[in-house]
Amino acid sequence: MMPKTFAVFILTHGRANSVYTYQSLRKHGYTSKIYLVCDDEDRQIDKYKEVYGDESVIVFNKQEAIDATDSGDNFKKRNSVVYARNINFKIAADLGLTHFWQLDDDYTRFDYSTNEELQYITSENKIGNLDGVLLALMEFLDSTPFHSVHLHRVVTLLAVNLAFYLAR
Repeated sequence: MMPKTFAVFILTHGRANSVYTYQSLRKHGYTSKIYLVCDDEDRQIDKYKEVYGDESVIVFNKQEAIDATDSGDNFKKRNSVVYARNINFKIAADLGLTHFWQLDDDYTRFDYSTNEELQYITSENKIGNLDGVLLALMEFLDSTPFHSVHLHRVVTLLAVNLAFYLAR
């Protein structure tokens, strides 16, 4: 059973009808709290709340997040997920969480990439007990001086980090 001090955050904007990650988490055995993090400029906030429930949708002030973030460019483009990623730490702290997993909204599966002998496998090897994997990650993280563990996801030729954080 997942501790109450853990949650998954799905960062999303303008995709209320296609948050694939939500269903994928459930399908792969995650049983605990999921929050959708949206900025206040998203025109679909009411639809998110209709589909996922008011208590599951967290809306942050995008301008405040922009003002507090060094986005690494001089143009301060508003269409960047970096603002949601950064404000997510404050959201987690405000909720009293000690650990959280931060995901994008378009993940359709969670698989192992090696077998028990740590040999790389190319066939489908679906994670069926995501709770167990996340509990092991929490235990590992707590036993190290690290503040985050990054998993990776391969999408065609692009590797994407799935960040698992200690909220301290």
